[in-house]
Amino acid sequence: MVVVVLFANASWRWWHNRAPFGPEALSLQSSLEVVGFTESREALGQPVYYALSMEPKVQVVLGRVSWHRPPEPLDGSLIVVLIDKRANRLPVIIEARQNRPGLRDRPEPVVVGSSWIQNKIAQRYQWLSGMADMKTGQDTWLSDGSILWVDEQEGSPLTFAAIFPAPQTQSRKQTAARGEPVAISNILLAAVCVGSDDQIYWAHRLQG
Repeated sequence: MVVVVLFANASWRWWHNRAPFGPEALSLQSSLEVVGFTESREALGQPVYYALSMEPKVQVVLGRVSWHRPPEPLDGSLIVVLIDKRANRLPVIIEARQNRPGLRDRPEPVVVGSSWIQNKIAQRYQWLSGMADMKTGQDTWLSDGSILWVDEQEGSPLTFAAIFPAPQTQSRKQTAARGEPVAISNILLAAVCVGSDDQIYWAHRLQG
C-alpha cells in the first residue's frame, strides 16, 4: 500500500511539473536596440519614469519579444528577463505594452515587478543568477531591477523599455561604471515559462 501511494505521488509530481510545451513551440523572436527617451515614448507612450530622461548618463534599451500562439493554453505565465552582464544585475524596466487587438477593455496582462520565484529560477539556471536577490546583511536581502510577467499568451508582440546601467549597490561587485555606454552584446535577454503553482517549466536564451 505504501509503495502504491509513493508511486502515485511521484507520478503526480512528474505530471504536475511537466512542461505543457517547449520554447520551440512558440517560435520566440526578439530584438534589442539602444534608443532615446523620445523614441521609447513613441513606441510605448510616455514611460512611467519619464523624469529619468533628465539623467544624462542613463540609456534606454527598447526591446521586443514575439511568439506564436501556444499549442495549448498555458495555466501560468511567461517571464521576460533582461540582465546587464557587466554587473550581472537586472536593469529597471520603465514601461511595457502588448499588442492586444480585441482585448483593449481587459486589464493590462503584462506586469512589471519582481517575485520570490526569481531566486528559484536563478538557483536552477546559473546563467540567470543575476535574477537572484542580493544579500545586504546577515539577515537582509535586496530585490532590485525588474522583470516582466506575461499572462496573456495571445498578446504578441511585447514591447518594453529598460534603463541602463543597472542600479548600483555595495553588495555585488560592480564591473560597469555608472554612465558607461551599454552595448547590445552586454545584455542577456531570456524567456522563462512558469506554471500557476510556480513550477519552472523551462528557460530559453533569446539574446546574449
